[in-house]
Amino acid sequence: MKHTRWIGAVVSATLALATSTACSSSSGGGAGGKVHLTFWTHTHPPMIALNKALIKEYETKHPNVSIDYQQIPNTDFNTKMLASLSNGSGPDIINMDDVALRGDYIPKNLLAPLDYKAMGLSSQQAIEDKYIDGTLDGAEGPDGTLYGLPTEFNATAFAINTEQFRKAGLDPDQPPATWDDVAADGKKLVAAGQGGFNFLYLSAGQYTQQLQILLNETGGSIVDKAGTKATIDNAQGIAALSIWNKLINVDKVGNAHTASRDATAPFADFEAGKTAMTIMYPWGVGQIKQDNPAMYKNLKVVPLPQVDPANPSGRWYGYYEAVNKASKQQAEAWKFIQYSASQSQRWLTDVNFIQPLKGWAQSPAASSVPFLSVWEQAYSRGRFDEIGHHWNEVQDAVKTAIEDTVLNGKPVADSLKQAASTINEALPD
Repeated sequence: MKHTRWIGAVVSATLALATSTACSSSSGGGAGGKVHLTFWTHTHPPMIALNKALIKEYETKHPNVSIDYQQIPNTDFNTKMLASLSNGSGPDIINMDDVALRGDYIPKNLLAPLDYKAMGLSSQQAIEDKYIDGTLDGAEGPDGTLYGLPTEFNATAFAINTEQFRKAGLDPDQPPATWDDVAADGKKLVAAGQGGFNFLYLSAGQYTQQLQILLNETGGSIVDKAGTKATIDNAQGIAALSIWNKLINVDKVGNAHTASRDATAPFADFEAGKTAMTIMYPWGVGQIKQDNPAMYKNLKVVPLPQVDPANPSGRWYGYYEAVNKASKQQAEAWKFIQYSASQSQRWLTDVNFIQPLKGWAQSPAASSVPFLSVWEQAYSRGRFDEIGHHWNEVQDAVKTAIEDTVLNGKPVADSLKQAASTINEALPD
Protein backbone atom coordinates (compact mmCIF):
# COMPACT_ATOMS: atom_id res chain seq x y z
CA MET A 1 0.00 0.00 0.00
CA LYS A 2 1.10 3.53 -0.67
CA HIS A 3 2.18 5.44 2.43
CA THR A 4 2.03 9.21 2.53
CA ARG A 5 2.69 11.71 5.33
CA TRP A 6 -0.32 13.78 6.26
CA ILE A 7 1.22 16.84 7.85
CA GLY A 8 1.47 19.87 5.60
CA ALA A 9 -1.02 18.68 2.95
CA VAL A 10 -2.43 21.26 0.54
CA VAL A 11 -4.98 23.51 2.27
CA SER A 12 -6.97 24.68 -0.71
CA ALA A 13 -8.18 21.22 -1.72
CA THR A 14 -10.08 20.46 1.49
CA LEU A 15 -13.39 21.84 0.29
CA ALA A 16 -12.90 21.06 -3.39
CA LEU A 17 -15.15 18.03 -3.33
CA ALA A 18 -17.98 20.11 -1.91
CA THR A 19 -17.55 22.63 -4.71
CA SER A 20 -17.63 19.94 -7.38
CA THR A 21 -20.90 18.50 -6.07
CA ALA A 22 -23.01 21.65 -6.12
CA CYS A 23 -24.33 21.43 -9.68
CA SER A 24 -24.68 17.66 -9.99
CA SER A 25 -26.64 17.16 -6.76
CA SER A 26 -29.48 19.44 -7.80
CA SER A 27 -30.65 17.40 -10.74
CA GLY A 28 -32.73 14.81 -8.86
CA GLY A 29 -33.06 11.20 -9.93
CA GLY A 30 -34.69 9.13 -12.61
CA ALA A 31 -35.40 12.13 -14.85
CA GLY A 32 -37.94 13.35 -12.30
CA GLY A 33 -39.35 9.89 -11.49
CA LYS A 34 -39.63 8.54 -7.97
CA VAL A 35 -36.40 7.06 -6.59
CA HIS A 36 -36.25 4.92 -3.46
CA LEU A 37 -32.84 4.14 -1.97
CA THR A 38 -31.88 1.94 0.96
CA PHE A 39 -28.81 2.64 3.09
CA TRP A 40 -27.28 0.48 5.84
CA THR A 41 -24.61 1.34 8.40
CA HIS A 42 -23.30 -0.04 11.66
CA THR A 43 -24.32 1.56 14.97
CA HIS A 44 -22.45 4.67 16.12
CA PRO A 45 -24.75 7.33 17.62
CA PRO A 46 -22.98 10.54 16.44
CA MET A 47 -22.68 9.11 12.92
CA ILE A 48 -26.32 8.07 12.87
CA ALA A 49 -27.44 11.56 13.88
CA LEU A 50 -25.50 13.21 11.06
CA ASN A 51 -26.58 10.61 8.51
CA LYS A 52 -30.22 11.27 9.39
CA ALA A 53 -29.66 15.01 9.00
CA LEU A 54 -27.95 14.56 5.63
CA ILE A 55 -30.71 12.28 4.38
CA LYS A 56 -33.38 14.80 5.39
CA GLU A 57 -31.50 17.60 3.62
CA TYR A 58 -30.98 15.50 0.51
CA GLU A 59 -34.63 14.49 0.33
CA THR A 60 -35.63 18.15 0.68
CA LYS A 61 -33.32 19.11 -2.20
CA HIS A 62 -34.58 16.14 -4.25
CA PRO A 63 -38.30 15.66 -3.55
CA ASN A 64 -38.46 12.65 -5.86
CA VAL A 65 -35.86 10.76 -3.77
CA SER A 66 -36.58 8.86 -0.56
CA ILE A 67 -33.92 7.08 1.47
CA ASP A 68 -34.64 4.26 3.90
CA TYR A 69 -31.82 4.34 6.46
CA GLN A 70 -31.24 1.29 8.67
CA GLN A 71 -28.65 0.68 11.37
CA ILE A 72 -27.45 -2.87 11.93
CA PRO A 73 -26.20 -3.87 15.41
CA ASN A 74 -22.41 -3.96 15.39
CA THR A 75 -22.23 -7.60 16.42
CA ASP A 76 -24.32 -8.62 13.39
CA PHE A 77 -23.26 -5.94 10.92
CA ASN A 78 -20.49 -7.64 8.94
CA THR A 79 -22.28 -10.96 8.65
CA LYS A 80 -25.67 -9.52 7.70
CA MET A 81 -24.23 -7.08 5.17
CA LEU A 82 -22.05 -9.64 3.41
CA ALA A 83 -24.81 -12.25 3.34
CA SER A 84 -27.34 -9.83 1.87
CA LEU A 85 -25.08 -8.62 -0.93
CA SER A 86 -23.85 -12.14 -1.67
CA ASN A 87 -27.38 -13.33 -2.42
CA GLY A 88 -28.13 -10.38 -4.69
CA SER A 89 -30.24 -8.38 -2.24
CA GLY A 90 -29.18 -5.91 0.41
CA PRO A 91 -29.23 -2.10 0.41
CA ASP A 92 -28.36 0.22 -2.45
CA ILE A 93 -25.74 2.02 -0.35
CA ILE A 94 -23.42 0.39 2.16
CA ASN A 95 -20.89 1.80 4.60
CA MET A 96 -18.11 -0.71 5.19
CA ASP A 97 -14.52 -0.83 6.40
CA ASP A 98 -11.59 -1.18 4.02
CA VAL A 99 -10.64 -4.63 5.31
CA ALA A 100 -14.03 -6.08 4.39
CA LEU A 101 -14.10 -4.23 1.06
CA ARG A 102 -10.68 -5.48 -0.01
CA GLY A 103 -11.06 -8.92 1.55
CA ASP A 104 -14.58 -9.85 0.50
CA TYR A 105 -16.73 -7.33 -1.36
CA ILE A 106 -14.39 -6.30 -4.17
CA PRO A 107 -12.96 -9.79 -4.87
CA LYS A 108 -16.48 -11.25 -4.92
CA ASN A 109 -17.61 -8.59 -7.41
CA LEU A 110 -20.39 -7.35 -5.13
CA LEU A 111 -19.89 -3.61 -5.66
CA ALA A 112 -20.50 -1.15 -8.47
CA PRO A 113 -17.47 0.88 -9.63
CA LEU A 114 -17.55 4.52 -8.63
CA ASP A 115 -19.68 6.46 -11.13
CA TYR A 116 -17.77 9.69 -11.59
CA LYS A 117 -20.10 10.75 -14.42
CA ALA A 118 -23.09 10.65 -12.07
CA MET A 119 -21.07 12.94 -9.83
CA GLY A 120 -20.53 15.42 -12.66
CA LEU A 121 -16.81 14.72 -12.91
CA SER A 122 -14.65 13.86 -15.89
CA SER A 123 -12.71 10.87 -14.52
CA GLN A 124 -11.85 8.76 -11.50
CA GLN A 125 -8.60 10.70 -11.34
CA ALA A 126 -10.59 13.88 -10.69
CA ILE A 127 -11.85 12.23 -7.50
CA GLU A 128 -8.45 10.88 -6.49
CA ASP A 129 -6.81 14.28 -6.88
CA LYS A 130 -8.91 15.60 -4.00
CA TYR A 131 -7.67 13.00 -1.51
CA ILE A 132 -4.30 12.45 0.11
CA ASP A 133 -2.30 9.87 -1.81
CA GLY A 134 -2.91 6.31 -0.70
CA THR A 135 -6.01 6.97 1.38
CA LEU A 136 -8.41 5.68 -1.29
CA ASP A 137 -6.49 2.41 -1.56
CA GLY A 138 -8.88 0.98 1.01
CA ALA A 139 -11.66 0.95 -1.59
CA GLU A 140 -9.66 0.14 -4.73
CA GLY A 141 -9.48 -3.14 -6.59
CA PRO A 142 -6.24 -4.69 -7.81
CA ASP A 143 -6.65 -2.93 -11.16
CA GLY A 144 -7.04 0.49 -9.55
CA THR A 145 -10.81 0.72 -9.97
CA LEU A 146 -12.35 2.76 -7.15
CA TYR A 147 -15.44 1.42 -5.39
CA GLY A 148 -16.14 3.90 -2.61
CA LEU A 149 -15.55 7.24 -0.92
CA PRO A 150 -14.51 7.53 2.73
CA THR A 151 -16.80 8.84 5.42
CA GLU A 152 -14.13 8.31 8.03
CA PHE A 153 -10.43 7.61 8.00
CA ASN A 154 -8.82 6.46 11.21
CA ALA A 155 -5.40 6.18 12.72
CA THR A 156 -4.62 4.71 16.12
CA ALA A 157 -3.61 6.48 19.31
CA PHE A 158 -3.96 5.87 23.05
CA ALA A 159 -6.11 7.45 25.76
CA ILE A 160 -5.63 7.88 29.48
CA ASN A 161 -7.84 9.06 32.33
CA THR A 162 -5.83 11.91 33.87
CA GLU A 163 -7.74 11.85 37.17
CA GLN A 164 -7.06 8.16 37.71
CA PHE A 165 -3.41 8.64 36.81
CA ARG A 166 -3.02 11.35 39.44
CA LYS A 167 -4.79 9.26 42.11
CA ALA A 168 -2.29 6.47 41.43
CA GLY A 169 0.66 8.86 41.75
CA LEU A 170 1.33 8.86 38.01
CA ASP A 171 2.02 11.93 35.90
CA PRO A 172 -0.48 12.19 33.03
CA ASP A 173 2.06 14.35 31.19
CA GLN A 174 4.34 11.30 31.12
CA PRO A 175 2.07 8.71 29.48
CA PRO A 176 3.32 5.20 28.67
CA ALA A 177 5.60 5.13 25.63
CA THR A 178 5.93 1.33 25.40
CA TRP A 179 3.74 -1.66 26.20
CA ASP A 180 6.09 -2.41 29.09
CA ASP A 181 5.23 1.06 30.38
CA VAL A 182 1.54 0.20 30.02
CA ALA A 183 2.17 -2.84 32.19
CA ALA A 184 4.10 -0.86 34.80
CA ASP A 185 1.57 1.98 34.94
CA GLY A 186 -1.30 -0.49 34.88
CA LYS A 187 0.03 -2.30 37.94
CA LYS A 188 0.30 0.98 39.86
CA LEU A 189 -3.21 1.98 38.82
CA VAL A 190 -4.71 -1.34 39.88
CA ALA A 191 -2.80 -1.30 43.19
CA ALA A 192 -4.23 2.17 43.88
CA GLY A 193 -7.77 0.94 43.23
CA GLN A 194 -8.00 2.64 39.85
CA GLY A 195 -8.64 1.17 36.40
CA GLY A 196 -5.82 -0.48 34.45
CA PHE A 197 -5.82 -1.32 30.74
CA ASN A 198 -7.80 -3.71 28.60
CA PHE A 199 -8.40 -4.53 24.98
CA LEU A 200 -11.89 -4.53 23.47
CA TYR A 201 -13.51 -7.97 23.29
CA LEU A 202 -16.23 -7.28 20.77
CA SER A 203 -16.54 -8.35 17.11
CA ALA A 204 -14.07 -10.50 15.20
CA GLY A 205 -13.11 -7.42 13.23
CA GLN A 206 -12.18 -5.49 16.36
CA TYR A 207 -10.15 -8.41 17.74
CA THR A 208 -8.29 -8.49 14.43
CA GLN A 209 -7.73 -4.72 14.34
CA GLN A 210 -6.13 -4.74 17.77
CA LEU A 211 -3.87 -7.68 17.03
CA GLN A 212 -2.87 -6.00 13.76
CA ILE A 213 -1.75 -2.93 15.72
CA LEU A 214 0.64 -5.14 17.68
CA LEU A 215 1.69 -7.03 14.55
CA ASN A 216 2.64 -3.77 12.87
CA GLU A 217 4.92 -3.04 15.80
CA THR A 218 6.55 -6.47 15.90
CA GLY A 219 6.99 -6.57 12.12
CA GLY A 220 4.39 -9.27 11.62
CA SER A 221 1.19 -9.69 9.65
CA ILE A 222 -1.74 -12.06 9.45
CA VAL A 223 -0.99 -13.04 5.85
CA ASP A 224 1.86 -12.46 3.42
CA LYS A 225 1.93 -9.50 1.03
CA ALA A 226 0.32 -11.56 -1.72
CA GLY A 227 -2.55 -12.42 0.60
CA THR A 228 -2.22 -16.11 -0.18
CA LYS A 229 -0.55 -17.62 2.91
CA ALA A 230 -0.96 -17.22 6.66
CA THR A 231 2.02 -15.72 8.50
CA ILE A 232 0.29 -15.12 11.82
CA ASP A 233 2.09 -18.05 13.47
CA ASN A 234 5.63 -16.85 12.81
CA ALA A 235 7.92 -15.33 15.46
CA GLN A 236 6.54 -11.84 14.96
CA GLY A 237 2.96 -13.09 15.32
CA ILE A 238 3.82 -14.96 18.50
CA ALA A 239 5.46 -11.82 19.88
CA ALA A 240 2.35 -9.73 19.12
CA LEU A 241 -0.18 -12.04 20.80
CA SER A 242 2.27 -12.55 23.68
CA ILE A 243 2.12 -8.80 24.42
CA TRP A 244 -1.66 -9.02 24.65
CA ASN A 245 -1.59 -12.15 26.80
CA LYS A 246 1.13 -10.85 29.14
CA LEU A 247 -0.71 -7.61 29.86
CA ILE A 248 -3.90 -9.45 30.80
CA ASN A 249 -2.82 -12.77 32.28
CA VAL A 250 0.67 -12.07 33.65
CA ASP A 251 0.69 -8.37 34.52
CA LYS A 252 -3.06 -8.53 35.26
CA VAL A 253 -3.73 -4.92 34.35
CA GLY A 254 -7.16 -5.87 32.99
CA ASN A 255 -9.66 -8.72 33.13
CA ALA A 256 -10.77 -10.09 29.78
CA HIS A 257 -13.53 -12.17 31.40
CA THR A 258 -15.30 -9.17 32.93
CA ALA A 259 -14.79 -6.67 30.10
CA SER A 260 -17.91 -5.06 28.67
CA ARG A 261 -19.04 -6.66 25.44
CA ASP A 262 -21.58 -4.06 24.38
CA ALA A 263 -20.52 -3.32 20.80
CA THR A 264 -22.72 -0.21 20.67
CA ALA A 265 -20.67 1.28 23.54
CA PRO A 266 -17.11 0.09 22.91
CA PHE A 267 -15.58 2.43 25.50
CA ALA A 268 -18.04 1.63 28.28
CA ASP A 269 -15.32 0.32 30.61
CA PHE A 270 -13.10 3.36 30.02
CA GLU A 271 -16.00 5.75 30.58
CA ALA A 272 -16.99 3.91 33.75
CA GLY A 273 -13.46 4.04 35.17
CA LYS A 274 -12.93 0.28 34.96
CA THR A 275 -9.92 1.02 32.77
CA ALA A 276 -7.71 4.11 32.87
CA MET A 277 -6.01 3.40 29.54
CA THR A 278 -7.38 2.26 26.19
CA ILE A 279 -6.57 2.20 22.49
CA MET A 280 -8.30 5.18 20.90
CA TYR A 281 -9.52 6.38 17.50
CA PRO A 282 -10.77 9.86 16.46
CA TRP A 283 -14.41 8.73 16.46
CA GLY A 284 -14.04 7.38 19.99
CA VAL A 285 -13.30 10.84 21.33
CA GLY A 286 -16.56 12.15 19.92
CA GLN A 287 -18.53 9.23 21.29
CA ILE A 288 -17.10 9.65 24.80
CA LYS A 289 -17.83 13.37 24.73
CA GLN A 290 -21.44 12.62 23.84
CA ASP A 291 -21.94 9.67 26.18
CA ASN A 292 -20.11 10.90 29.28
CA PRO A 293 -19.25 14.62 29.36
CA ALA A 294 -17.98 14.39 32.95
CA MET A 295 -15.47 11.67 32.11
CA TYR A 296 -14.52 13.50 28.91
CA LYS A 297 -13.00 16.27 31.05
CA ASN A 298 -10.39 13.76 32.26
CA LEU A 299 -9.66 12.31 28.81
CA LYS A 300 -6.24 12.79 27.29
CA VAL A 301 -5.23 11.31 23.93
CA VAL A 302 -1.52 10.46 23.60
CA PRO A 303 0.63 8.61 21.07
CA LEU A 304 0.18 4.86 20.77
CA PRO A 305 2.63 2.84 22.93
CA GLN A 306 5.29 1.10 20.87
CA VAL A 307 7.38 -2.05 20.97
CA ASP A 308 10.31 0.07 19.75
CA PRO A 309 9.77 3.83 20.16
CA ALA A 310 12.76 4.49 17.92
CA ASN A 311 10.90 2.82 15.05
CA PRO A 312 7.24 3.70 15.59
CA SER A 313 4.43 2.30 13.51
CA GLY A 314 0.69 2.76 13.26
CA ARG A 315 -2.39 1.48 11.55
CA TRP A 316 -4.82 3.02 9.10
CA TYR A 317 -8.37 1.91 8.53
CA GLY A 318 -11.32 3.60 6.93
CA TYR A 319 -15.03 3.24 6.29
CA TYR A 320 -16.23 3.89 2.77
CA GLU A 321 -19.67 4.42 1.31
CA ALA A 322 -20.15 2.16 -1.69
CA VAL A 323 -22.94 0.95 -3.98
CA ASN A 324 -24.35 -2.54 -4.24
CA LYS A 325 -23.77 -3.97 -7.72
CA ALA A 326 -27.32 -5.36 -7.62
CA SER A 327 -28.80 -1.88 -7.08
CA LYS A 328 -31.14 -0.66 -9.79
CA GLN A 329 -30.47 2.95 -8.76
CA GLN A 330 -26.69 3.05 -8.92
CA ALA A 331 -26.32 6.56 -10.36
CA GLU A 332 -28.72 8.01 -7.79
CA ALA A 333 -26.92 6.17 -5.01
CA TRP A 334 -23.61 7.71 -6.07
CA LYS A 335 -25.18 11.17 -6.09
CA PHE A 336 -26.17 10.77 -2.46
CA ILE A 337 -22.72 9.45 -1.57
CA GLN A 338 -21.24 12.51 -3.21
CA TYR A 339 -23.47 14.77 -1.14
CA SER A 340 -22.39 12.97 2.03
CA ALA A 341 -18.71 13.24 1.06
CA SER A 342 -19.11 16.96 0.40
CA GLN A 343 -19.88 17.54 4.09
CA SER A 344 -16.35 16.90 5.35
CA GLN A 345 -16.42 19.85 7.75
CA ARG A 346 -19.57 18.59 9.45
CA TRP A 347 -18.17 15.09 9.72
CA LEU A 348 -15.29 16.65 11.66
CA THR A 349 -17.29 18.95 13.94
CA ASP A 350 -20.28 16.69 14.57
CA VAL A 351 -18.79 13.19 14.62
CA ASN A 352 -14.99 13.52 14.81
CA PHE A 353 -14.80 11.58 11.54
CA ILE A 354 -11.81 12.67 9.52
CA GLN A 355 -12.15 12.47 5.76
CA PRO A 356 -8.71 12.36 4.14
CA LEU A 357 -9.10 15.32 1.80
CA LYS A 358 -5.94 17.25 1.14
CA GLY A 359 -5.53 19.96 3.71
CA TRP A 360 -8.05 18.55 6.20
CA ALA A 361 -5.82 19.39 9.18
CA GLN A 362 -5.70 23.06 8.24
CA SER A 363 -9.43 23.36 7.42
CA PRO A 364 -11.70 25.54 9.59
CA ALA A 365 -13.35 22.54 11.27
CA ALA A 366 -10.03 20.90 12.15
CA SER A 367 -9.48 23.53 14.84
CA SER A 368 -12.32 21.86 16.74
CA VAL A 369 -10.74 18.38 16.59
CA PRO A 370 -9.48 17.48 20.08
CA PHE A 371 -5.82 16.42 20.30
CA LEU A 372 -5.19 17.36 16.68
CA SER A 373 -1.39 17.18 16.88
CA VAL A 374 -1.55 13.60 18.22
CA TRP A 375 -3.82 12.56 15.37
CA GLU A 376 -1.56 14.21 12.79
CA GLN A 377 1.36 12.20 14.15
CA ALA A 378 -0.68 9.00 14.16
CA TYR A 379 -1.75 9.49 10.54
CA SER A 380 1.84 10.05 9.48
CA ARG A 381 2.76 6.58 10.81
CA GLY A 382 -0.17 4.61 9.44
CA ARG A 383 -0.62 1.96 6.79
CA PHE A 384 -3.41 -0.33 5.67
CA ASP A 385 -3.45 -3.98 6.70
CA GLU A 386 -2.24 -6.70 4.36
CA ILE A 387 -5.22 -8.93 3.68
CA GLY A 388 -6.43 -11.79 1.52
CA HIS A 389 -9.75 -12.99 0.14
CA HIS A 390 -12.54 -14.33 2.37
CA TRP A 391 -11.38 -12.02 5.15
CA ASN A 392 -14.56 -12.50 7.16
CA GLU A 393 -13.51 -16.09 7.79
CA VAL A 394 -9.94 -15.02 8.54
CA GLN A 395 -11.11 -12.61 11.21
CA ASP A 396 -13.14 -15.35 12.85
CA ALA A 397 -9.99 -17.48 13.04
CA VAL A 398 -8.03 -14.61 14.60
CA LYS A 399 -10.75 -14.03 17.21
CA THR A 400 -10.74 -17.72 18.10
CA ALA A 401 -6.96 -17.73 18.52
CA ILE A 402 -6.99 -14.69 20.80
CA GLU A 403 -9.78 -16.09 22.95
CA ASP A 404 -8.13 -19.53 23.12
CA THR A 405 -5.05 -17.91 24.65
CA VAL A 406 -6.32 -14.89 26.57
CA LEU A 407 -9.55 -16.38 27.90
CA ASN A 408 -8.76 -20.09 27.99
CA GLY A 409 -5.02 -20.29 28.64
CA LYS A 410 -3.92 -22.07 25.48
CA PRO A 411 -0.23 -21.44 24.64
CA VAL A 412 0.23 -18.60 22.16
CA ALA A 413 2.13 -20.69 19.61
CA ASP A 414 -0.54 -23.41 19.64
CA SER A 415 -3.39 -20.92 19.19
CA LEU A 416 -1.69 -19.22 16.28
CA LYS A 417 -0.73 -22.51 14.63
CA GLN A 418 -4.38 -23.52 14.60
CA ALA A 419 -5.38 -20.07 13.32
CA ALA A 420 -2.84 -20.32 10.49
CA SER A 421 -4.27 -23.67 9.44
CA THR A 422 -7.81 -22.29 9.38
CA ILE A 423 -6.72 -19.14 7.53
CA ASN A 424 -4.88 -21.12 4.86
CA GLU A 425 -8.08 -23.09 4.22
CA ALA A 426 -10.04 -19.83 3.83
CA LEU A 427 -7.64 -17.91 1.58
CA PRO A 428 -7.81 -19.84 -1.72
CA ASP A 429 -10.57 -18.80 -4.13
